[in-house]
Amino acid sequence: MKFTVFLSGLLLLFLLPDWTESVEDDTVDINTLARIINFFEQNFKRVDKDGHPRQYAAAINVPKHQCQQNFFPAQNNFLTHDNALNVKNAITDETNALYQSSEQGSELIAAGTRDQKKYKIHSESLLLNPADNSPMTNLLNKRKNDGCSIFYTFDSPCVDTCLNPTNKANILDGLKNWKKHNSIKAFVFKDFWKFDKEKDLQTKFKQIVAHVPLFRCVSENQCYACKGEGNTPIDANCLPQRDLTTVSPMQ
Repeated sequence: MKFTVFLSGLLLLFLLPDWTESVEDDTVDINTLARIINFFEQNFKRVDKDGHPRQYAAAINVPKHQCQQNFFPAQNNFLTHDNALNVKNAITDETNALYQSSEQGSELIAAGTRDQKKYKIHSESLLLNPADNSPMTNLLNKRKNDGCSIFYTFDSPCVDTCLNPTNKANILDGLKNWKKHNSIKAFVFKDFWKFDKEKDLQTKFKQIVAHVPLFRCVSENQCYACKGEGNTPIDANCLPQRDLTTVSPMQ
C-alpha cells in the first residue's frame, strides 16, 4: 500500500509542471498586458488640444505568444501592419470614428465616438455591434485559433447604454460571441466612466466577467485582475473610490 501511494505521488509530481504550464498558456500574462495597454496609450490615445484625454477603444487579435511572458511590444514587432497615425486620424474623425483596415495582416480595430447630432455612439458599441457582423467579429475571424484577443476601452463601459440589456446599443451580445472564440481573452479598462462612479459597478461588471476575463490597467507596470467569476466579488482595485497608492503593483 505504501509503495502504491509513493508511486502515485511521483506520478502527480511528474504531471504537475505540464498541467501548470497549460493553465498559464490559456491566460494573459498580466505584466505583458500592462505593456500592451501602454503601447495603445502611447500610440493611439485621443487627446484634446489642451491635452485632456478622450474616450477611445481598441481591440487586437494577435499570436498567442504576444500575450505571454517576456513579450515587449514595440513598433518593429507588434501590430506592424497598422500605422499608428492612420489609426489616430480615423478614430479622431467623429463623422466615422472607426479604424478597420482591409490590409492583409492587420490585427487591430479601434474607435473613438461617432457624432449622431443628438447623441454620440460609444466606442465600445462601434466595435462590438452588430454582434454577428461587427468589426470585432471580422477581426476575430482573421485568426480563429491559438491567438490572443484583447479589448481595451479607456473609460469603463457605461451602465446605461453599453451594459444595459434593454438598450439596442449594448455590447453584451458582442461579448457573448467573443466568448466562443478560441483564444486567450482580456477585456481591459483604465478609468471609470465619469457618470458611473456612484453606480453599482460590482453588479454591472459581472456582466462582462460572465463572458470574458476583466482587467484594469492603470499604468505601464500596474494591472489588476478584476476576478468576479461566480460568487467571487469584483476586486476592489477595479471599483471606484479606492486609493491605489496603498496597493502593491501587479496584483
